[in-house]
Amino acid sequence: MNIEQFIKLTDAYGATIKHWPEIYQHQAQELIALNLPEVNEALEKARLLDEMFSSHTLAPAERTLFDSIVASAPKADISRVKQTLWQQWNIKSWLGVSGFIGTGLAGALAGAFFVSIWTSGMLPESIDGVSESSGAMAQYVDVGQEWS
Repeated sequence: MNIEQFIKLTDAYGATIKHWPEIYQHQAQELIALNLPEVNEALEKARLLDEMFSSHTLAPAERTLFDSIVASAPKADISRVKQTLWQQWNIKSWLGVSGFIGTGLAGALAGAFFVSIWTSGMLPESIDGVSESSGAMAQYVDVGQEWS
């Protein structure tokens, strides 16, 4: 660590070396042990600044200041909030929602239609159309029964 780096670190972290990042603490101690005038001057400036910051206290805020801030705040109007929410749900929003619902219903109806045809035996079981039975429901129907 050189003197310029030490001065920058005292400006950033103050005069108390144990408040510095650990990777710099050992190098800073070695540089302080050399007793160089620039290092001592940087430490003294940082100590004065640290003392000035630690001696500063904040005065409590007056109640009149709080009251004036609260009095100047705009009042909430519930009816305006309700009206604004209703205006946000305009016709475009309703069309988007109804389109989404309509698409879902159409898909459900198409699926139900396909399943009803498939389970009724109208569709072949195999790809080429040749199978032992005429469909999934054929096991429940007695084809050879005479109805005359």
